[in-house]
Amino acid sequence: MQTEQARPRPPTVLVVDDSPTLLLALLDHLSHHGFLVVLAHDAREGMMRAALAEPDLILLDIVMPGLDGFEACRRLKADAQTRDVPVIFMTGLSDAKQIVSGFAVGGVDYITKPFQVEEVLARINTHIALRRANSELKQAYQSLARAQEDLVHQEKLAALGSLVAGIAHELNTPIGNSLMVASTFEAQTGDIREHFSKGENMRRSELVGYLDNACTTTEILMRNLQRAADLVTNFKQVAVDQTSTQRRTFLLAEVVAGNVLTLLPSIRRTPFEVVQKVPDELMMDSYPGPLGQVIANLVNNAIMHAFDGRSEGEVELVAEYEKPDWVALHVRDNGNGISHANQERIFDPFFTTKMGVGGSGLGLHIVHSIVSEILGGRITVRSEEGHGTCFTLSLPLEAPRR
Repeated sequence: MQTEQARPRPPTVLVVDDSPTLLLALLDHLSHHGFLVVLAHDAREGMMRAALAEPDLILLDIVMPGLDGFEACRRLKADAQTRDVPVIFMTGLSDAKQIVSGFAVGGVDYITKPFQVEEVLARINTHIALRRANSELKQAYQSLARAQEDLVHQEKLAALGSLVAGIAHELNTPIGNSLMVASTFEAQTGDIREHFSKGENMRRSELVGYLDNACTTTEILMRNLQRAADLVTNFKQVAVDQTSTQRRTFLLAEVVAGNVLTLLPSIRRTPFEVVQKVPDELMMDSYPGPLGQVIANLVNNAIMHAFDGRSEGEVELVAEYEKPDWVALHVRDNGNGISHANQERIFDPFFTTKMGVGGSGLGLHIVHSIVSEILGGRITVRSEEGHGTCFTLSLPLEAPRR
């Protein structure tokens, strides 16, 4: 047995007028053309029925006893439940001031009495279609916003993955050195213990050599373990920053170095180099997490796109005071450059030259959004084909309060 498909609900039109004759006429004509019609005899009844019936459109008379149509429309637009419902005024007057007043309180159109049924139907259909189109556009925007949030979340997870890889790679050297020195000293200590256990005599020079070696070993261990502790402290701060949008005071050089450090495992798999030239004393009161995301995106973007077909290249991060209370951070490469046509679209959402090979086209759009909306700055690009690219972040030393 076939099941009947649910039919879509017909558009609902609320008609508010104090004329019973007009109400019945509109009820007849609109019902005949497939509309669900709700009637109200005055403005207060109309507002009550608007809240209950959730109409797709309201036909509202202006001159009514008690509350007039303008005040009713004003109240409808002040109510979150009914503010998006289009209101078409019905009036027997053609006074331009009244028409302007109707638009001022939120009306979208007006019909002059007596009216032609065809005109009423055309205006109703037009505004219901516009409302549906606006609703679909709003849903599409919300879907895009959710997709962008998901992408930002995925990038944060990817950044944490790079962070873990960076920790393992960078800790390998100091811990490996410490292990080698400690194992060597352990073997030497075993030899000394064996001499004592056998009651053998030890020359003074042997004991002095052992003590000198102990001092050297301790010094090497302390230096490498301190290096490891500093790395862990730095990585912990970068991890906190990458997973939050907390504001704090920080040295720009430390944030740049910390985020570049997390990228080193992937950078070292390429023949390219990353150089940092940031004044040690440059202090900011801003959002290091979002700033780190911008830095990582721009460096990764250069590594992935700037050097196609090249066996060497350099990405340089240079910071300088731009003007009082502002800093300019340049991320520039000596790669292939960007065409003028692409420069005009480079910050547009979904624009990418790597579609199908991992490029979503949202990376630089997100960078632009972070710089302008969170960090309170500007980002510009300057490039010439064959002569590299420079992205410049102009940032206030103290970001706007959010």
